[in-house]
Amino acid sequence: MAKKSGIGGRFYFGGFDLSGDVLTLDTVAGARTVLEVTGLDKSAVERILAKTSGEIGVTVAFNDATGQNHPAYKGLPTTDVIAMYCQSNVVGDAVAMLLSKQINFDWSRGADGSLIGSVQCLSNTAPLEWGTTVIILTTVSSTGDSASQDNGGSSSAGAAAVFQCTAFSGTDYTAILQDSSNNSTFETLISFTQITAVNKAERKTVTGTVDRYTRVNHSGTFTSVDVIVAIRRGTSDDADAY
Repeated sequence: MAKKSGIGGRFYFGGFDLSGDVLTLDTVAGARTVLEVTGLDKSAVERILAKTSGEIGVTVAFNDATGQNHPAYKGLPTTDVIAMYCQSNVVGDAVAMLLSKQINFDWSRGADGSLIGSVQCLSNTAPLEWGTTVIILTTVSSTGDSASQDNGGSSSAGAAAVFQCTAFSGTDYTAILQDSSNNSTFETLISFTQITAVNKAERKTVTGTVDRYTRVNHSGTFTSVDVIVAIRRGTSDDADAY
C-alpha cells in the first residue's frame, strides 16, 4: 500500500451511485466514547472504552434526475440506510461502510446562485467499518463469477459485507460472496437477498473463518445489473465480534 490522494473517490447511498453529485466528503468518522473510572489510588485519569459510533457526511449539488441525489435523499427514511465511501475505483482499495440513519437533508442557496445541500448519516447498531472492495461498481450482463481477490491469508474473526445495486434490468439477481483457501474451490460465505428492482443495498455478517481468496458469484435471470460489493474482516480487537 502507499500514500494516496482523495482524487477518484466514489460514494454510494442506499443503492444509488451519487459519486458525480458529491462536492465534498465532509466527515468519515469512527469514534469510541470513554468512561472515566479513576480510582482514589490513581494520580492520572483512568478510562475504559464504552460505546462505538460512526458518521459519514457529504455536501452535494442539487440534482433531481432519476437515480441522483434528490430522489435518493428526499424520503428521509426511518429505516436503516447504507452509505459507502470508496477511496478509489480500484478493486481491493479502502472503503468506509456505514449502516446508518439519515438524519437530515438541508439546503442553502448562495448569493452566487448556487444550490448546495448537506446530508449526514449516523451509525445504527454497528460502527463505521473500514473494508476493501471485492468488486467495484460493475455492469454485469450474465451469470458467473468475478475475478478473485487475494487477501494475503485467511482470518478467523468473521466479517461484514455490504452490497449495493445501482441499476437493474431483468427478473431477479442474487450476489453471492464466496471464499476459497486455494483460489480453486469456492464456497458461499454470504448470500445477499435476491433483488427484483433497482436501488437496493444490504449489509450482512458472518462468523468464523474467512478464507484467503474472495469473489462474487452473479446468479439469477437478468440482462444487466450494476453492483458493488465490499468486505470488512473481523479482528480480535473488535469491540463486538461478528
